Amino acid sequence: HACFLKHAMHQTITAPKRPTMQHKTPSKAKLTPRSNSIMPSPFSSTAARGGRYAIRLSGLSIIVIILSAASIALFFGRMVSFHLTRGQQREVQNTCQHDPVDKMFNYEALVHPAMITHLNPTRVAVIGGKQHQTSATLVEVLKHAPVKDAVILLSGGAEEHDDDAVDARVSTLEMKGQECSVGDHEQFDVIIDPNPFNAVTGFSSHFNCLNGGGVLVLNTDTLMTHKDPAFGIGKLQSLGRVIDALEEAGYKSVHLYQDESSNSGFNTHSFLVALKSHESRAEWYSNEAEVNIRLHQRIRRSESLKLFDSPTMMKYQIPPKPVEISFCHENDEECEYSFDPDLVNVPYTELSVGQSTMGEYSGRGIFAKEDIPEGAAVGVEKSWQSYFIYPSSHRIIMELYKWADEHDDDDEDYVVEVMESVAAVVGFSSGYGFWSSLLGRTHSTVDSGLIMFCNHGCNGSYNLCVHGSVDTEVDVDPNQPPEGRLLKWGSAFSPALERTLRQAMTYGDTTNRVIKKGEEILCNYLEFIGKAADWEEDVRALQGQCAGTELGDISSYEQESRRWRTDT
Repeated sequence: HACFLKHAMHQTITAPKRPTMQHKTPSKAKLTPRSNSIMPSPFSSTAARGGRYAIRLSGLSIIVIILSAASIALFFGRMVSFHLTRGQQREVQNTCQHDPVDKMFNYEALVHPAMITHLNPTRVAVIGGKQHQTSATLVEVLKHAPVKDAVILLSGGAEEHDDDAVDARVSTLEMKGQECSVGDHEQFDVIIDPNPFNAVTGFSSHFNCLNGGGVLVLNTDTLMTHKDPAFGIGKLQSLGRVIDALEEAGYKSVHLYQDESSNSGFNTHSFLVALKSHESRAEWYSNEAEVNIRLHQRIRRSESLKLFDSPTMMKYQIPPKPVEISFCHENDEECEYSFDPDLVNVPYTELSVGQSTMGEYSGRGIFAKEDIPEGAAVGVEKSWQSYFIYPSSHRIIMELYKWADEHDDDDEDYVVEVMESVAAVVGFSSGYGFWSSLLGRTHSTVDSGLIMFCNHGCNGSYNLCVHGSVDTEVDVDPNQPPEGRLLKWGSAFSPALERTLRQAMTYGDTTNRVIKKGEEILCNYLEFIGKAADWEEDVRALQGQCAGTELGDISSYEQESRRWRTDT
């Protein structure tokens, strides 16, 4: 009720003043001692006394208004509380309790990105601190229907909490200092720390308290700008040390995102999300439709989100430019994915397609119409238009493909329809593109334009490759990929790669020598193996294709497609 009263008083005090009548007065004026200014004096002494009474009447009016507002607030507060559900009462009480401090902090930005990154967050921990921060965080956590246990982790300096008396899902657990310690069966899906960190402690224990796909989110209490130094220096000293500590603790992926809801009355804040599992990166990079589905399935119908939605999550997935600038101050090697304006580019108009010279089953190939110099790129103008099949879509396609393949002997028409539809996509993505797990789980990328017809150069005959590439299918060990060969995330925290992800997967090959007019352009397919699990199979397949004993993916698909059409 004090919250209602406060806002009522605020409206009364800040209400616009009524316009007063302007009196035209003669040039006579007197100096009033109170203001030490020249003021018109049209009033007699009697009128002046009447003015004093008027002032007292105004003060009495204000008192009456305040008392009336208090009575109205008390009445309506009770009426509203009577009709609210238990959860709604808690949210209203929470909002009023933290006004105006928490109106400057967007708790939705802290909680919900981490919650939807976990596939099924049933057990969530909130690091205790100031009661209003912990309570506001719990309000957002408990909006998710899958949550069965919300545990407040209390340390020595944390304030006491009574949230467990409001909701049966809430409980408290004492920590030893900053260390979290629970049994394997009590591990958490998500750990949320709303308190601005002031020490690099506890991250290893938090890591051990999370289950295999666990997510940790931290409030950095930092606003980054393009003028900031490198991480670990000056203003970003603590933030840099925390990121290093997260990587040392074993987190596979760390993402820094910035909430910019200042136009909604909030200050701008940055948050860190740390993923314990590499596979969780696929959930962090969920597309807009997937985020919408999760929010629809999880958020209770009696609750609502005012600022967080799927387009907001899409913005959080890409770190702001200032984060990349600070990162690149000391990480030059991981900041080379942007386009080089000085690089010579050979456009597709200077290429042609014809029968490959690499053997009977090699299919189509691309050829140079004119001489191409050493160190030139090919088709950069089209590289950003490449085809991407993201992890969730790739998983659905492969599940359908495997299902149809397993039911190959069935006489049902729909099995044939599924196989014919999906096999074309699988053949396209595997034959003309490459598969990788850069985004957590398997996804595929296919170059756009003529470059997709680039064949493998057997025994080191390739002439378009990553700079410095020397490996061939003949001399590599099929049982062990060379160090640094597989396309992978540079480090757990790599905002430069996050911001240039598409370029990293489709851009970077240059000619390793002069390619003469009419010569076939050949690639090194070892560079297209993106998963360690696929290394042995793909290397042996290349060895077989170069020896003429095995078909390539496209030839195999075309043969299989003809067989399906014949059989049906």
